[in-house]
Amino acid sequence: MFKTLEALDTQKHAELCYRGVEGYAFAREVSWAPLACSEMVQAAREMPVMFTTGERVRPVALLGLKRDTNAMVADDGAWLGRYVPAHLRRYPFVLGETGKEGEFVVMIDRAAPNFSLPDEGVDEAAPLFEEGKPVPGGIVEKARAFLLDFQRELSQSERWLAPLKEHEVLVERQLTLTREGKKEVAVNGFAMVDAEKLKALDDATLAAWARSGLLGLVYAHLHSQGNTQALLRGIQQDAEAA
Repeated sequence: MFKTLEALDTQKHAELCYRGVEGYAFAREVSWAPLACSEMVQAAREMPVMFTTGERVRPVALLGLKRDTNAMVADDGAWLGRYVPAHLRRYPFVLGETGKEGEFVVMIDRAAPNFSLPDEGVDEAAPLFEEGKPVPGGIVEKARAFLLDFQRELSQSERWLAPLKEHEVLVERQLTLTREGKKEVAVNGFAMVDAEKLKALDDATLAAWARSGLLGLVYAHLHSQGNTQALLRGIQQDAEAA
């Protein structure tokens, strides 16, 4: 999704202009997106929500059942769902690490069609900077605030979901699809909550999870697995059109 990342610089990008994102063609090859816990319920209504398998538990939304495919993006770049993950909404901006803990720099995908120079004659493109500073209330300030909020929510989500790993209720799952009677591996490397292991937890733990809101997120995740069929239909439609 991000092709040519550059740290936003008041001198290097002094004359750079920006116009809003039109469509989601840039996400056509994004098959999954990281989520914050605050997004899980909305995303789970339309997409399968899984978890990462590393040391830190992070929620992700599956957008396609094959690598580099996104069943949520139409041929014309339109988004086919109702909810767009924040990971996509931040494009073409992203935070980069500075090497110091808790410090970030705003970066841009310089290859994004949203950026232009004044002499390129792009209509409705607004400057990023004015007199060496971000335009007050402009896209740079808005992007920085959005990115920092999203980063904070991602960090909070890791802490919120840590009990899933601590209580060993996560199991790695491999999603498959069948085409012309042949089973093909579609997605692996993600985990989901095992319903039986969830039931085996003691009452005190389940009560604590219910009070914290974690149990609600677990149920949203489990119910979201029914959305796999919607992604599968998208793959089958692509195959028929090919």
